[in-house]
Amino acid sequence: MKLNKRQKKALENIAYASRTSISPDDYIIPGKFGSGIGDVTLNSLIDLGLLESGPSKRYYGSKGYRPTELGKKVNDEMLK
Repeated sequence: MKLNKRQKKALENIAYASRTSISPDDYIIPGKFGSGIGDVTLNSLIDLGLLESGPSKRYYGSKGYRPTELGKKVNDEMLK
């Protein structure tokens, strides 16, 4: 799977934030995974099946993101 620079950065940052979170299955809100990652990039990763979005448990009422199983695999391959 070919990802552009922004997609790689977003996936790597969200996967890291998810792994190091108090609740790894929670959705990570945008302020917690770095700056410069916008809706277009996030939506493209959702369309590719690498991210999913949903309500954050920790930050009630906020929309967050987390990697799918495929997203975790792709991220692990990028880090090798």
